[in-house]
Amino acid sequence: MEIAEISALITVGVLIGVAILALKTGLGCGLTNLKRREIVYIAFIYFSASIILSCLVGVLALDITQNILATGVTMHLIIASGLVYFGIKTKKEWLSRGNDLSRKTFLWLSIPCPVCLTATFLSCSMLSQLTEISNLWIGTIVGLIFFIGICFFSSLFSSIAGAFKIKTPSTLGTVMLLFGLFYLLSPLIIPAYIQAQSIPVPEFSIDYQKVFLSFLIMTLLIGLGFLMDKYKKRKG
Repeated sequence: MEIAEISALITVGVLIGVAILALKTGLGCGLTNLKRREIVYIAFIYFSASIILSCLVGVLALDITQNILATGVTMHLIIASGLVYFGIKTKKEWLSRGNDLSRKTFLWLSIPCPVCLTATFLSCSMLSQLTEISNLWIGTIVGLIFFIGICFFSSLFSSIAGAFKIKTPSTLGTVMLLFGLFYLLSPLIIPAYIQAQSIPVPEFSIDYQKVFLSFLIMTLLIGLGFLMDKYKKRKG
């Protein structure tokens, strides 16, 4: 594979990573009773942040960038702890007292956090090295992906949650809890995975039909459990 093709693949991967961050933000906005104007405001914050961060690429000294990255794990754990704590609190307050805290607690999932800003800065930095586009245009492209992605995903998740009648603070709390647990586990899992790649392992064959069948059965069981729980709630 040629260097140009590798660079193109890395560029696409970076842009997909930005879209995933937009998905996370859109998920938080879509499960909260926000007005369209408020969602546009949040999307515009990401758009503006992307342009500002792209302009800082090449301006910030290398040691400052390294210091920011060095605090990444600490910030990661703080955000994860906040997601877990406020996810549980959002769910508990709604189920036990009927209090809706989602318009405040969703900010942990949707507002640009230090982890998201660092990831955005790294994305702009990588795109600056891989392409010949100016930093301002890179920031505009990344910002547009954020803006369009947040508006699209928030509308999509809001429609899906509304159709299944699960657009409640309890659902938002569950999503925040899952993201928080993932954030807590990822600093442990990812380094272990990378280290495992350097260890030679014996080759073994995989029966993809059995793997697919097992995954299908697991999905059906989860779906069945969800439907039974929903039926019991309606009946009760």
